[in-house]
Amino acid sequence: MKRFIIMTAIFFGFFLSYQILRIAAQRKYMSQISTKETKGKTLKIFSPDFFTERNIYESFKKRYDVNLKFTIKNTPKDFREIKNVADVVIYPSFLYKNFSKESIIPLDNNKIKNVENLMDNFMNFTKKNYTEKGSIYAIPVAYSPYAIYFNSSKVSKSIKGKDLINKSYKIAIADSYGSLLTLCKIFNKKPDTNGIEEIRKILNQKPVIFNIENPAIGMSTLQKEKPDVIIAPSYLKGFFEREAGSLEAVLPEEGTYADLYLISIVENGDYELSYIFINHIFDPLIHKNLTDIMGLGITNKTSLSYISAVNYNFLKMNYPDYLDKLYLLSSEEEYYKTEQLFKDFKGN
Repeated sequence: MKRFIIMTAIFFGFFLSYQILRIAAQRKYMSQISTKETKGKTLKIFSPDFFTERNIYESFKKRYDVNLKFTIKNTPKDFREIKNVADVVIYPSFLYKNFSKESIIPLDNNKIKNVENLMDNFMNFTKKNYTEKGSIYAIPVAYSPYAIYFNSSKVSKSIKGKDLINKSYKIAIADSYGSLLTLCKIFNKKPDTNGIEEIRKILNQKPVIFNIENPAIGMSTLQKEKPDVIIAPSYLKGFFEREAGSLEAVLPEEGTYADLYLISIVENGDYELSYIFINHIFDPLIHKNLTDIMGLGITNKTSLSYISAVNYNFLKMNYPDYLDKLYLLSSEEEYYKTEQLFKDFKGN
C-alpha cells in the first residue's frame, strides 16, 4: 500500500510538472508575439455574449494595447453578414458549412500554437469536420451542455437521466430546443414528430417551461411552480446556486445536448491581429475563465490544471468518453427543424 501511494505521488508530480512546462512554453510563445506592432488597432469580433467575459476582454487590451469591438450574435440569421465587417467570428458549430464556403480562411497552424493543446477528442473532431485539403478552418473553443438540476431533498440522487426524468417528479425545462434534444438523448428517441410524441407519453405531464433569456424572469417561474427536476444549460449552474441554493446538478449518464462553439478568422480582416487573439483566448489562464466564470466546457487540455475541481467534475472534462456522447446539431437546416419541433412540443 505504501509503495502504491509513493508511486501515485510520483506519477501525479510528473503529470503536474509536465502540465506546468506546457503552460510555461505556451506563455513564452505569447510573450514573443506580444512584441508585434498592435498598438492602437481595433479587432472586430462577432460572437455570442459568453465570449465577452471581462478577463478575456481586459487582459487582451492591456497585453497588446488593442481595442476590441464585440458585436453580440445569438441566432443563425445574425451571422449572415460577417465578411468585411468582422475579423474574428465565434459561432455555433452547425453554421460551419455556411461559413466554410466563402467567409472564413484556412488557418496557419504555425501561427496558432495552441491548436496543439486541444483535447485529443476535439483534435480528432476538428480534423474530421473542420479540415479541408489539409487546412483547418475552425477550432472548437467551448461547449455548453444541458444539465439536470434537482432538489436532493425530494429526488433520489442519480446520474441517470431516466431516473431523474420520470412521472414521479414535477419537471421544468428551459425554453430552448436544447431541452427537447436532451430529452431525446436521454430516452434514445429521434428528434422528429414520432419521437416527441413518445416523450410526451413518457413524461405523462406538461413540463413547466421557463425563460432563460432573462434568468430573473425564469427564476420567478421556478419559484412559483416549484419543480423537482430542471433541464437547463450548464451556464446556469452558478445562477441556480445563488438563487436556489439547494439544487444539485449532473450531466445525465446517457449523454446530453450541447452547443459547441467554433472560432475562425474572417476573410479580408486583420489576419495577424486575429491570430494573436485566438492564441490569447486559448492561453490556459484565460481560457479557464470560460469554465470557472461562464460555466462552459473548454477544449484546451493545458487549461485543466487551473479549473476548480467542482466545475471540472461537473462538466465531465475528466471523462473524454462522455464528450463523445454530446448531441450536436449538424447544420442550419437541422437547427430550424428542431426549433419547429420544440414549438410543436410546447404547443400541446
